[in-house]
Amino acid sequence: MAERASLSLEHLKFSFGSTDAVNDISLEVQPGSFTTLLGPSGCGKTTLLRLISGFLEPDSGTVKINGIDQKGIAPDKRKVGMVFQDYALFPHLSVEQNLLYGLKIQRKPKDEAFALIHQTARLLGIANLLERYPHELSGGQQQRVALGRALVLKPLILLMDEPLSSLDAKLRALVREELQDIQRDFGITTVYVTHDQEEALSLSDTIAVINHGVLQQTGTPQDVYFTPKNKFVADFVGRANFIESDGKTKMIRPEWISLRPSSANESVVQDADMELSGVVIASAFLGENIRYRIKCEAVAGGIAVVDVRTNSGAVIAGGTSVSLIVHKLYEL
Repeated sequence: MAERASLSLEHLKFSFGSTDAVNDISLEVQPGSFTTLLGPSGCGKTTLLRLISGFLEPDSGTVKINGIDQKGIAPDKRKVGMVFQDYALFPHLSVEQNLLYGLKIQRKPKDEAFALIHQTARLLGIANLLERYPHELSGGQQQRVALGRALVLKPLILLMDEPLSSLDAKLRALVREELQDIQRDFGITTVYVTHDQEEALSLSDTIAVINHGVLQQTGTPQDVYFTPKNKFVADFVGRANFIESDGKTKMIRPEWISLRPSSANESVVQDADMELSGVVIASAFLGENIRYRIKCEAVAGGIAVVDVRTNSGAVIAGGTSVSLIVHKLYEL
């Protein structure tokens, strides 16, 4: 079990020339928690990781680990572990030698180093892979070795920079579950970078949404999904429809809408916040649900294309006139 360290970012700023990569970001990461930095490519997520790890020094602001200012402390002295996007395993070294690499640099006594390696390997389920080389491993196994190489050094903070991006969709979902279990078992404070909304929602205790170097919202996955603070967060975290009415913007998640074929004899749905008429222009059967694109008249006039997701019934054919029953609206 790792020491449950706290991480505090206070008014961090960093620029590449005239470009503000990180613009006055403050964030409290709770001990033992899993915090995800979520945002589009180029928004400043990886730069923020590099500021935490010490590979970059902020133009202004403070990074604190367990309340201690890290200014001037070299990366190898911060007790921060890093797992990179490409895993960065040494191809000419066995799994055991990859895990040993950092401990040799730290000049750990041989017996202590091998005890740490075998303990970590058992916890990660890779004890039977120690004699193999990276090219003999699956993507998921390589990911666990990269994770083990960071964890064997007993870091206070674990940083992960899109470590699942090279995996196929099915393996990515499987490894994501394993990663969550491992983080909980080790109890290590983790900061994770991704642009994948599903990944962030499923893994995190806290999500920090970033755009153009600015922190847009911090909260639980439920907070940022159901009560986004602005249109960017609403649109980036999951799918959303937007309706302008009375000078205000209202968000409707696709799953907040149900469909029924249009009929003059149908009664008004009692629990609906709104009912619209439209025509199905496209559909996609996704197994567990069906996604529709529907052209309809927006509340404020004009034409809108609305995303709808349902999990029941036969696929409605394109060109069919439908009623859209909106069960929930969220005002931004």
